[in-house]
Amino acid sequence: MNKIFKIKPEHKKYLRPVVGGIILLLGIVFMVVPFIPLGYIFLFGGLFLLSSEIPIFKKWLSKAKSKDKKDRIEKVEDKVDKKEENWSKKIVMSEEEKNNSEKY
Repeated sequence: MNKIFKIKPEHKKYLRPVVGGIILLLGIVFMVVPFIPLGYIFLFGGLFLLSSEIPIFKKWLSKAKSKDKKDRIEKVEDKVDKKEENWSKKIVMSEEEKNNSEKY
């Protein structure tokens, strides 16, 4: 079962944009649905994840960083990068697994 969720190392670059897009869409849906108040959190989370891929989001993030005196955004960005690295280790195939899957 664990093998189902493994992706090849060359597809790792698509992980952050796909997850960011899904979270952004969830934020939009949750903003429309009146009984789920987490829409803005998901919306900003998705924009934050997509900021590395989309220039206008990167510009907004840098503007928000310049206004942040306590470096809270920088701390969140570091946490997100650490979590992404941990998830990548769990999800992305190692070279040994990749070679074994190509044999079959």
